[in-house]
Amino acid sequence: MRAIILAAGEGKRLRGITNNPKCMLKINGETLIKRQLRLLEKVYSSPVIVVGYQHKTLIDHIGSKEFIMNPVWKESNTLISLLFAISGPPTDTLVLNGDVVFREDLLPKMFEANYNACAVQDVDPTEEEVKIKYDGLRVTEIGKHVKGSAVEAVGVYLFRKPLIRAIRNSCYLVDNPWELYYEDVVNLYLKNHPMQKVETTNAVEIDTPEDYERAKIIYGN
Repeated sequence: MRAIILAAGEGKRLRGITNNPKCMLKINGETLIKRQLRLLEKVYSSPVIVVGYQHKTLIDHIGSKEFIMNPVWKESNTLISLLFAISGPPTDTLVLNGDVVFREDLLPKMFEANYNACAVQDVDPTEEEVKIKYDGLRVTEIGKHVKGSAVEAVGVYLFRKPLIRAIRNSCYLVDNPWELYYEDVVNLYLKNHPMQKVETTNAVEIDTPEDYERAKIIYGN
């Protein structure tokens, strides 16, 4: 098992609040990235962190961890960042978006899943969220394109080896992988690689100042 934190993005919509990578925003006196690292240490060892925008600032902030650079972070989306991190032999992988704050009990629940897993919560849907459709516990569709769903994927996943292998092969099978979120290619493989939904609450993906204020209300200033 390994863990990957994706933290290469710029976070342009938060420019009025910070010029640092958005995973360095503070919640209750602790940056998002250090909070994720602390929670990971309870269930896992140190993760690989994919960096890009202001990578030196982020590396200095975190210290002695394993980093992978996405040198094309300006031109690419999360699929490319993930592909850089899974280039070695396929292995079961926990994937976290670096801009997400979530409950402390979520990661242990993820590891209880018997196969691929996706953390989800109820949401008032907009075009912004990655949404899912499901049949019982099984996710049947995932992506921002999903219509008529009030359940979002919060950006915390467990991908087993066969799905990691499929994601790696996807760059040869899809048009313009540079523009894709990794959920877009996961969606292609759900029939053959079942994914379990793991329910949570109060997760916040911080893309906007409004998201940041909501996260501070939930988790403390």
